[in-house]
Amino acid sequence: MTEDFPLVTGDRIRVVLAFGCMVVAIVSCAGALLLRWQIPAQNTLLPLPTADFVLALAWPVTGLMILRRRPRNRVGWLLMTPATLGPYELAGHYAAFAHYQDGETLPGAGFAAWIGAWGFVAYFYVVPLLPLLFPDGRAPSERWRPMVRMFIVAATASALFRMFSPIGIDVDQTIPNPLGIESAPWIEWIFLANVQICMYLGSAVGAVALVQRTRRATGQERAQLQWLQFAGLMMFVLLLIRTFFNLQLDHVSFVLADLILSVALAGPALGIAVAMLRYRLFDIELLLNRSAVYVCLTALVLAVYGGFVLAAQSFTGSSVAGTMAIAVAALLAASIRNLVQRMVDRLLYGHRHDPYAVLSRVGRHMAPAAEPLDALQRLVEQLREALNLPYVAFHGTGTHAGLTVSSGRLTAAGCHTIQAQALGQTLGELQVGLRSRRDSLRNTEEAAVSEVATRAATLTYAISLVDDVARSRARLVMAREDERRRLHADIHDGVGPALAGTAHLLDALAHRIDQSSDPGLATRALEIRDRIRTITSDIRSVVHGLRPPVLDQVGLTAALRGLVNDYETPRCTTEIADFGEMPAAVESAAYAIAAEATTNAVRHSAGSELHLRACLEDDVLVLEIRDNGRGVPDRPRLGIGLRSMGERAAEVGGRLDIRDAPDRGTVVQARLPMEAP
Repeated sequence: MTEDFPLVTGDRIRVVLAFGCMVVAIVSCAGALLLRWQIPAQNTLLPLPTADFVLALAWPVTGLMILRRRPRNRVGWLLMTPATLGPYELAGHYAAFAHYQDGETLPGAGFAAWIGAWGFVAYFYVVPLLPLLFPDGRAPSERWRPMVRMFIVAATASALFRMFSPIGIDVDQTIPNPLGIESAPWIEWIFLANVQICMYLGSAVGAVALVQRTRRATGQERAQLQWLQFAGLMMFVLLLIRTFFNLQLDHVSFVLADLILSVALAGPALGIAVAMLRYRLFDIELLLNRSAVYVCLTALVLAVYGGFVLAAQSFTGSSVAGTMAIAVAALLAASIRNLVQRMVDRLLYGHRHDPYAVLSRVGRHMAPAAEPLDALQRLVEQLREALNLPYVAFHGTGTHAGLTVSSGRLTAAGCHTIQAQALGQTLGELQVGLRSRRDSLRNTEEAAVSEVATRAATLTYAISLVDDVARSRARLVMAREDERRRLHADIHDGVGPALAGTAHLLDALAHRIDQSSDPGLATRALEIRDRIRTITSDIRSVVHGLRPPVLDQVGLTAALRGLVNDYETPRCTTEIADFGEMPAAVESAAYAIAAEATTNAVRHSAGSELHLRACLEDDVLVLEIRDNGRGVPDRPRLGIGLRSMGERAAEVGGRLDIRDAPDRGTVVQARLPMEAP
């Protein structure tokens, strides 16, 4: 283990044991291939089971990655179990090698033949238990534990009955199981019954458990589980294809079926590996011990290479064509090894060798951003993914000191800091987390990060401009509404009553003129009175347009209650605090948003209940209208009402959120600050 993750003594022993299992698997697979090479060409060996070699090497590599960080994790040890297939293949080939020696008895050949008859049973533990226990080593719930015990018992029974089945070993069916009981053929039937329980019933139950666990998961955990689901689905599809080739009873179809099985069995291990490296499953270090990974990969490629050689030899014998096929297989294996190493390098380090790819990816994902702050968040996220870094963050400095965006989690390895400059000034710093304490940024990575830092500084300047505009707009709106409230009061209490009084005086004057027997003058006085009353009505309309009168008459609390008091359907309830004095702009915005949201809910939600809540939280007015109707449409149309509510909230520096309720219906929530930002 690295010094980043110190282990207690017991855990160190477990890690050493896991490494030992991996080494034994590699050596055993290599030994099996060498022994097979030494067996005479005239033999009854079955085709090389590449699936056993893939399972013996690929799955333990993933298990070793887990156990290096979590030595007690059951999933890691479950993935390490197929390492036993290495000794099983070695024992089977040793027994076959001894069988073809002319009259010579090799030591341990009988015991090797016995192991070669049943040593493959690791399949029956891994297939049903992995989806049940992934990723934390525990069943999804208490009711699943009996299933776990049942599959363990079935797998163990399969191993025990296979030990004494009267059959030939898997490498060569002509070599009998030395402990097979010839008088009890029913043992093989019991073995096959347990196999069906483990493989078919186990696969179905595991899939159901994995789907159930995924439904309960959220965010990153859901993505981790979905990778295993995807790998399991691909394995299922490949196994169906393999079934077709198994029906073709010829040598070529058998080899193809085994190769398809190899790819299928490698799928879950690769899915778990992606979940670990991409989504930080088990809190694995992003930078693993590279030499160990490459040693395992090289061993895997050598095993595949040996399979190619033996397959080519079995097809073409010792002819010139066979020699050419072996040479082609060698070249193909070498090219695959280089390709695998490049893929691993990309997986561990991202586009570290191609800064232009980093910039292209960052720029492409920034384009859809709606505002500079969103673009800055996307920038740090894409930089982290492009270079496969554990952590990236941008911190503003100086007047932008409050600005911070980050992605990932800072590890004990620390980080590298680059100053972000734009327009001749330093606006912040970009921090990139190191993959390990011994890691450092290469020149190509440094160049890419520096360019991204410049873009981050430019976005920071844009954010400051947007904030200035937003603050100025909010102050203007606040001032406008305060002035409207003052004008409302002045006109309502001054000009309005004066004009009304003048109209009454003219009415009295017209009456007196009419009594003096001068109807012409009386008519003119009445006309002036009617004009003044018309002007008074117009002024009242202007006053109402400046500010809803109900706010000045009864206040915001009573005005909000009045919005829902008259409805019988839906049934309306309120939870409104007593606010007291508050800015005119906030009052107007809150009332307008509540009126529009309530009207929309009554007209369009088809719900039976509506709840209006308004309260103060840390100098922010929280206004929420919730119904139990049909919810937000999949493709909502942004009408005048919705746009108006959003603009009202934005004018005072707040925000509007429209979403589906957790159970059913729609929630419209506005958060309006009591002061201009």
